[in-house]
Amino acid sequence: MQNFNLQQMSGNGYIIIPKLMFAEYMKNCDNHEGDIEAFLKLLMKVNYSETEYTDYWCKKSVCKRGESLRSYRSWSDVFHWSVSRTYRFMQGLKSKGVIEIISHDDTSALHIRVVDYESWVSVPKAEPDSVKRQKKEAKEKFLLFWNEYHNVTQLPKENIAKAQREWKKLSDKERELAVGHIEEYYFHQTNANFLLHASSYLANKAFLNEY
Repeated sequence: MQNFNLQQMSGNGYIIIPKLMFAEYMKNCDNHEGDIEAFLKLLMKVNYSETEYTDYWCKKSVCKRGESLRSYRSWSDVFHWSVSRTYRFMQGLKSKGVIEIISHDDTSALHIRVVDYESWVSVPKAEPDSVKRQKKEAKEKFLLFWNEYHNVTQLPKENIAKAQREWKKLSDKERELAVGHIEEYYFHQTNANFLLHASSYLANKAFLNEY
């Protein structure tokens, strides 16, 4: 199962192709497509707009934009795969957070939702210069904290992505305190073995400790 990372994939821009043209191309593909081709077919087959389905027992189900309600066997026909391979593919997409599987008590059909569907099918608008500046400043402030924390504590620079996630949760005031109280936190620790890593320092808001 290949790793679908929208942020990485979109980094080189987009090619805009009419949906009908792409559908015609996909019809002419051979029967040995891989995961990428299957995922593109999935994007083609999920709902472009909200649709109401009625099953054999006249029960109605609503599928929203970016969702689909069909069986594994139906998807296997779309992919030209076996049902078992289709099942593994769908479960792989679910485990990687690309799709969600919505459970129903009254139907055995597979109800899926493409996570961040709009990001897959819509070309993002160019960011204004002001937004770019804000992002640049935010990144610079985080790196200031990151470097200062490790200069003071001499801990290895690990889990930067986790630290960035925790940093984004803080208010501007908390970020100032996080940077300003690094030395105070460090010098009040009696055992260097118990120093928090940067991400935990932020998550626990150790910069608010009172000594």
